[in-house]
Amino acid sequence: MHSKEQSKSLLEAVTHYSKNLDAKALEYLEGRGISEDVALQFSLGLVTDPINGHENHAGWLSIPYLTALGMCVGVKFRRLDDGKPKYGAPTGQKAHLFNVADVTIDSGAIVICEGELDAVVVSGLINIPAVGVPGVQAWKPHFSKLFTGYDTVYIVGDNDIKEDGTNPGAEFSRRVSQEVLNSRIVSLPASMDINDYYLAHGKEESLKLFGGV
Repeated sequence: MHSKEQSKSLLEAVTHYSKNLDAKALEYLEGRGISEDVALQFSLGLVTDPINGHENHAGWLSIPYLTALGMCVGVKFRRLDDGKPKYGAPTGQKAHLFNVADVTIDSGAIVICEGELDAVVVSGLINIPAVGVPGVQAWKPHFSKLFTGYDTVYIVGDNDIKEDGTNPGAEFSRRVSQEVLNSRIVSLPASMDINDYYLAHGKEESLKLFGGV
């Protein structure tokens, strides 16, 4: 767990990054349907003047993990070019739920997305409470306790079959559904994630995936 000093330093850094979104970062986000206003709602930013531990991700998109109380407990980075790896994180950072504040919203349903930006799309654009988990390996059994009491917990992973025949998104959905009460797996067309579906079909059709919540 971060000390208060570490959390404060991290919050100051991501706040600084959020004030420095440039044209390239905004173009990338707009290509995913995410406006500047929505980006700022989730404190997305551009890594500029990086703090210690973030130097290798200068020029990347910053995706902060903020608590309901406004503390920053972690940050992920997304490359804006076609290089690999696409995502990065500070060494030794522990797994957390992205956008965990949405569990405090009074709602009968919530969505668990495979990926932070997918959660931004569901929460910020489709307007259903949503959290993000960056893949099956980042899911922790104690996360399931946060979803007790919901009528329906929708689980939406990427439907992306790899060259070796594996489908990590399907594995993610299966794993989470086994541990979360009242869960329902959302099936997407082949090679799509929820962001792709939203871009192709819009908000109203996307809502239908979640029972028209």
